[in-house]
Amino acid sequence: MRMRQHAKYSRADRTRPANELLRPGLPHPNGWFCVGFSREWQPGTVRSRPFMDGEVVIYRTRSGLLRATRPYCPHLGTHLGVGGTVDGEYLVCPFHSFAFSPEGPCVRTPYGPPPKASLSLLPVREANGIVWVWNSHDDTPPDWEVPELTTVGRALSYRTADLAGYPQDIAENAVDFGHLPEVHGVSVLETPPKPTSDGPYYHVEGYVGRPVPLLGTIASRTRLHFVGLGGTHLLFEFPQVGVRASAWLLVTPIGPLRIRWWTVVNAAPNDPPRVLMPLHRLLARPLEQALSHAICLWTHKDVERDLVIFNHRQYLPHPRLNSKEGPIGSLRQWARQFYPPTQPS
Repeated sequence: MRMRQHAKYSRADRTRPANELLRPGLPHPNGWFCVGFSREWQPGTVRSRPFMDGEVVIYRTRSGLLRATRPYCPHLGTHLGVGGTVDGEYLVCPFHSFAFSPEGPCVRTPYGPPPKASLSLLPVREANGIVWVWNSHDDTPPDWEVPELTTVGRALSYRTADLAGYPQDIAENAVDFGHLPEVHGVSVLETPPKPTSDGPYYHVEGYVGRPVPLLGTIASRTRLHFVGLGGTHLLFEFPQVGVRASAWLLVTPIGPLRIRWWTVVNAAPNDPPRVLMPLHRLLARPLEQALSHAICLWTHKDVERDLVIFNHRQYLPHPRLNSKEGPIGSLRQWARQFYPPTQPS
C-alpha cells in the first residue's frame, strides 16, 4: 500500500526514506513476526514472503500442517516459492521434482535414491489467526510463545504498508503519549498507570479522548499487550457509541532498515437488550464486518501520520527525553532482551 502524504508532512515526498540515507542503527530483533494470516494458506498453498534480509516460503500440507522454510532447494538452489507445489504431505521442488517431508529431509526423487539433503525449516506458529515465524540472531529455538489473546467478534479487516524503520519504532510509538495530541489530536484523559512486564510481554493501559464530527469527544479505554517486538495487541472500549474492538499492530523486518506494517481490526457492537437479541443475531455478522472495515480504515489512515515520520526518522540510541514523555525509557530497557548481548543499550 502506498502511504498518502498528509498536509502537515507534505515536504516528506521530496526526502528519501531513512533506509536510503542511513546505516541501520539496530539489528533485527529476536522473536515471533507476522508473515500473513491463517486464512491465506489453505491446504496445498505455497507462498513466499519477505522476512528479515531475505524471504521465507510458507506452505500447508494436504492434512493441514503449516511449515516455513528458507526458500532455496538444497539440491540445486531453486526457489521453492516460485513454482513449488504440495503433493500430499510433501513440498515438491519445481526444477527436478525432489520431494521433502514436513520434517525437512528429501524423501523422494523421480530418479535415483534421495540425497542426504534437508529443507532449512524455521519455527512457525498460528495464533490469533496470524501466522508467525521465529527469528533468532544465533538460530536458537523459540523460548517463548505467542499467547492467544481476546478477539472481538469474528470479522477481520487489515491494511498494510512497507516503509523504513524498526519494529522497536512501533513499540515505542505506542507508549509515546507526548505525540498523541500533536500528531493525532488525541487528548490523554488520565495519567496512565505504570507499565508492567513479564519476560517477553509488556503491558500498558491508557484512557484517551478523540474529537469525532457530530459526536464530540469520544473517550476510549485502551489496553495494550506487547508480544515481543513483532506485535502489539490492543483492546478498545467505546461505551459512548456501544462498540468494542480488538486490534493488532504487527511489524516485521523485511530488509536492512525496512519493515512491513499491518493494522488488523476486529470490531463488534455491544450486546443489545434481551428483547432485541433475535434481531442482533441476524445482523451481527454484517455489522461486525462493516464496523471492522470502517475502524480499520480509520485507524490506518490515522496511523499513516506516524508511518510518514518513521519512514524518514533516525534511531537515536540516547534520546534526550523529558519527564512527560511516557514510558519510552522503560520500554527500551525491556526491549534489550530481544537483541544480541553485544548490542549497545
